Amino acid sequence: MKKCFKCNLEKPLSEYYVHKQMADGHLNKCKECTKRDSDMREKSLRTGDPSFVENEKLRQREKYHRLGYKYIHKPDSESKKMVMNNYKSLYPEKIKASRAVKRIGFTKGNHRHHWSYNKEHWKDIIELSVLDHNKAHRYMIYDQERMMYRTLDGVLLDTRESHLEYIESLKNKL
Repeated sequence: MKKCFKCNLEKPLSEYYVHKQMADGHLNKCKECTKRDSDMREKSLRTGDPSFVENEKLRQREKYHRLGYKYIHKPDSESKKMVMNNYKSLYPEKIKASRAVKRIGFTKGNHRHHWSYNKEHWKDIIELSVLDHNKAHRYMIYDQERMMYRTLDGVLLDTRESHLEYIESLKNKL
């Protein structure tokens, strides 16, 4: 057990980051306090210093290229086929619905979003920007039994209107 100098709570050593230069081999501030301080510092730098934001973007971009992340995360053709075949077997209704709307026109640069994968709704799609579409899927869970989406709170989005309302409410989120 060790007492955090920041929150003054006694916690087990597993709640402290390892630090070789400390007497007991662990930092004197618990992980929770360390994370909170780090988040607060970054937030203050991001809001108060525009040059920090630009430098951070450049640093991350340089790191991405230096460490070759593009090639590390890029799947080979065989593993990509396996993933797609697995997806097709898990969600046949999604594949059928996406094939049903192949010929429906939409604005270039936007994505088509199915609010329901029931056959009668296959051609009833919502056109979203790429960012809005990605955000929508981040905050929804697919309910395969009903072939519709749920909010993270478990509320079923069973109409197009409820789906649009939910997506609109997500635009205010980070």
